[in-house]
Amino acid sequence: MAIKEYEPGKWMFYGAISRNGIKIKRYKKRGFTSATKARKAEQRYRIELEDNLDKELSQEIPFTELRDKYLAGWKKTVKESSYKAELEIWNKIARETVGLDLMSSDDLQKYINNCDKNHSKNYVSRIYNAFSKAFKYGIQQDLIDKNPMNKVYKEARKDEKKKEILFFEPEEFDHYLSGIKDPRDRAMFSCLYYMGLRKGEMMALQWHDIDFKRKTLSVDKTTNTRLRASGTLVTTPKTKNSYRVITMPDVFIKELASWKKIQTGFIGYNEDFFIFGDAKPIPAETLRQRHIRYTREAKIRGYDIPQITIHGFRHSHASFLINNMNTEFTDFDIAKRLGDTVETLHETYFHWFKAGDQSIVNLMNNKI
Repeated sequence: MAIKEYEPGKWMFYGAISRNGIKIKRYKKRGFTSATKARKAEQRYRIELEDNLDKELSQEIPFTELRDKYLAGWKKTVKESSYKAELEIWNKIARETVGLDLMSSDDLQKYINNCDKNHSKNYVSRIYNAFSKAFKYGIQQDLIDKNPMNKVYKEARKDEKKKEILFFEPEEFDHYLSGIKDPRDRAMFSCLYYMGLRKGEMMALQWHDIDFKRKTLSVDKTTNTRLRASGTLVTTPKTKNSYRVITMPDVFIKELASWKKIQTGFIGYNEDFFIFGDAKPIPAETLRQRHIRYTREAKIRGYDIPQITIHGFRHSHASFLINNMNTEFTDFDIAKRLGDTVETLHETYFHWFKAGDQSIVNLMNNKI
């Protein structure tokens, strides 16, 4: 701010508006008959000018442009499968938010509230986090000057019970497996149960991952159906903890060896063959349909076993290990075998650890 007499009896004011130390607008105005009039006029002028500038600066880019810039930048930092999963979320958001102003906290809140009524707690969190990451990117890149998600909340749903994943007890799995005659399927479902692999890890197994002499199985890849369109099915594992070499029990080795004797006779067989497929991994839907059929057949034979999901085999394995944990192996060893962290193990299987803790107390009460 400055006042100056530029000729006798004629005054002017001049100056500049700055933001974050950078001059963004210079101004000057002449023709005042006194310094006092020039000073008062400048004060009014600056107030009006700054208001107008604030309005100009707050004219944010369209949400679709912000979203696309965020996704383009994020794609460079993650695996392709992670990007595809995020893109699926945004495609869903686009279909469900037609007519909403997604730069508005009010409209964002309306959408999140609707999601809370129609989706699981976990899925709402994925949607909420997608918005949060996009707007955070916009702030970091100076694309917007305010984050509307700061005023948006999602229901805590503290009283909502987490849906328990069904699993097989050892006897139930024996009943399930007893009706399977196909050697490939016997080995495949034994792998899921006795090794605790994730579905994608099991589907991606090749014969060079197996060391019969050392009785070990190596996990260093997984499959992802989201990448099918790009021609890629096999990718790196879920996390760095997923890379692991684990020991196979004899009961599984027997099933696997029986299947290998058969598959080695296939035309074109080599060590790069997918164990439970051939030149390509077994399709996930084929795996699912066979599992449903074998469960149904077990029930027909009179066995009361639960209809678990494919992921339920992993929970079956974890349940068996946790409930039989002793001084010879710890929760760290279980987490390492599953390709998880100890923290994730406790968070996912908290109810089993809690039950084990009560068993310890009962033992102490009876012995002390």
